[in-house]
Amino acid sequence: MQSTPIRDAAREAGYVLDAAQQAAAEHLEGVLDRMQAGPARRRRDGAHGVYLWGPVGRGKTWLLDRFHGLAGGPRFHFHEFYRALHAEVWARTGTPDAMDGALDALLGDTSVLCFDELHLHDAGDAMLLSRALRNLLARGVTLVATSNYPPQGLLPDPLFHELAEPLIALLEAELDVLRVDGPVDYRELRVPDAAPVAPGWRGGAALVPGSARQLADAGLVPPSSREAVAVPLGGGRSVRALRATAGAVWFDFAGLCAAPISALDMLSLAERYGRWVVSDVVPFADCHVTTQQRFVSLVDVLYDRDLPLVLTAPRPLDEVLAVPVGRPAPPDLARASSRLRQLRQTAQMSGTRDG
Repeated sequence: MQSTPIRDAAREAGYVLDAAQQAAAEHLEGVLDRMQAGPARRRRDGAHGVYLWGPVGRGKTWLLDRFHGLAGGPRFHFHEFYRALHAEVWARTGTPDAMDGALDALLGDTSVLCFDELHLHDAGDAMLLSRALRNLLARGVTLVATSNYPPQGLLPDPLFHELAEPLIALLEAELDVLRVDGPVDYRELRVPDAAPVAPGWRGGAALVPGSARQLADAGLVPPSSREAVAVPLGGGRSVRALRATAGAVWFDFAGLCAAPISALDMLSLAERYGRWVVSDVVPFADCHVTTQQRFVSLVDVLYDRDLPLVLTAPRPLDEVLAVPVGRPAPPDLARASSRLRQLRQTAQMSGTRDG
């Protein structure tokens, strides 16, 4: 008889799983049962894991985290995994079996790997990840991944999509591909303004229009011009912050998101600073798409690390993040918008005076 620990966890938390979530939970519980039965049954039953995909806010990460809590093993966000994998492979350039050595360093002899928010918009990422996945499957690793894209939707740019085809073929052949969809984006079920302030990401806020009174009510003292500092990024590069203290940083939106920095730089910054303020968010109608993408990457990184973010913007975020019809938009803007709706668009929040 199949055990039901993920569905039990939902009931204990007071969650009512919708049909797609129920099916995904049952499937993941089957994977757990096969893992406990040993490698012989895993080989006999075929699939090496599960690929959960669907729109934003449908509970894919919650399901992944419940599975991870039961199965153990490493859990990575895509940005984090790619940065670590690239560094390990680069360090072994010119040596035989560089990928083997890189995965040994990252994962050891793990038998299960959880991978959140798999998305590909770069051809180099696709080719490196394809090599890594082929190696992991050869080792018999059970992989559970989430994505907002079906396998065929990865690397959607028609100029480069064919470079992702080997990875797509592996995912479709070796993993059970499940769509987790439903009528509700659960992140849009807003927390009442009178509710206690949550820690982490949900402890952040969007202050509109970011007046001095709102900042003061949020416990934030605006930085003076004397506090501006160049924050090092590595490789002799830096980015200008309006203020940087132990564990906290305050950026101007244009100074951060219009600067030539990458998602990997955002990861590096998030490792140093646990509290963030980004002021004067520029409406996306007035931004280049690369500036928009950097902001989306920042939201991904801070959300995954559950770090609080305070934004100031001239108008409500749904208006600020709107891209005019006919203009290019970041491919993951919908996910970032969904996550940002969890921030309180009010001044009633706990903050810190060192910003």
